[in-house]
Amino acid sequence: MPPTTILSGSTPSTGTASADPSRPLPTVRIALILLVLGLSYMVNAMDRQVFPAVLGSISKEYSLTLSSGGFLSTSFALNIAIFGALSGWFMARFGRRATLLGGIVAFSIFTALTPLAESYFGLAVYRSLTGAGEALHIGAIFACIGAYFGERRGMAIGVINAFFGIGAFVGPVVGTLLLAQTGSWRLPFLVFAGVGVLGALLVWAVVPKSFMESADTEGLSPGEANAKPPMSILLSRNLVLAACGFSLIGFTLFAYVSLYATFLRTTAGYTPLEAGAAFGMYGIGALGAFVGGWVSDKLGTKGTFAALSALAALGFGLFHGPSAHTVQGVLSAAFGFLISGYLYPRFMSILQRSVHPSHLGYAMAIAIPMFYLPGLVAGYLFGRFVELYGWSVASTLSVCLPAGLCFLLMLFYRPSEARGG
Repeated sequence: MPPTTILSGSTPSTGTASADPSRPLPTVRIALILLVLGLSYMVNAMDRQVFPAVLGSISKEYSLTLSSGGFLSTSFALNIAIFGALSGWFMARFGRRATLLGGIVAFSIFTALTPLAESYFGLAVYRSLTGAGEALHIGAIFACIGAYFGERRGMAIGVINAFFGIGAFVGPVVGTLLLAQTGSWRLPFLVFAGVGVLGALLVWAVVPKSFMESADTEGLSPGEANAKPPMSILLSRNLVLAACGFSLIGFTLFAYVSLYATFLRTTAGYTPLEAGAAFGMYGIGALGAFVGGWVSDKLGTKGTFAALSALAALGFGLFHGPSAHTVQGVLSAAFGFLISGYLYPRFMSILQRSVHPSHLGYAMAIAIPMFYLPGLVAGYLFGRFVELYGWSVASTLSVCLPAGLCFLLMLFYRPSEARGG
């Protein structure tokens, strides 16, 4: 098997422009495509992660409580859930390429509008609308990656998700640096919005339609690959279990994202820059997705259980362990590796393999809202629990418990019923 075939994984479909099943894209071209798509996903993360990093300054200006600030940090999840559920329709109607490009432009526009808000209501509206573009971007990028790479989708999804880790680190660090230098929390949003538009232009220029619209044939005979099964079989046992488990991981993540930096500033005396750096270490850990996706496919179900157990333990350590900068940085990085570097690509891979390839877009339309819907309430509930019970109990309920529940849920998952195992 030639190197290009090994890297590309699955053959582009003949129904797309310029696709030739006998001539997979060259290795160098595939690497460039992954780089460009990864950079676009990095900007997505920068836009998302900068808000909680500068939330302290926003809260002072708008006199926000912990619960209202936590809600703003994750309010984008509402439209990620709504448009994530619609992303399958968008991809079926307009194609993955147009959906992806439109998503990048949309979240960049609303990121630019966020600092122009004149009230809490305006902040909430603009912040939540960034989620519409993010949902379309996420759904399209993982659908095309999964389809093109087939049995190697775990590796490829991990590579793309590693760029999210870079953005999750760069966003808070650059955002707080701009805040420290200028005294304005608004400038980072305007800068990142401009970078997003440039990213969309780069994707348009570099990524061909033949890559974006390729077909997924993993684990299927030629006859099965061409079949169009009814939508009634979409909701399999494995898909439902994996989607619910993915949702619990999402709750853990968004609880951490919403108030971790605030926790460090209010209980450990961190400066905004120090809290932003510790929070940004999540992104450094997420870089492990470069290998985490591949490892998660190799270890399978046992690796999933081990990662979920470690996630609950690390969540406890973040809010109950030593407040030293080095310790918090290491814990935050390890937390980032487990969620974005290992469990996210693993569950994306499981969800895609739980459906027929013709339903790949609809699987993403289920996965995205299930992961992001908890973000709508995680920040608010975490903040409310802090107000009622204090940080110790609140962090256990919001960060540790969901990981444990996901572990129990996945005990009923059946690997033998999934495509590719």
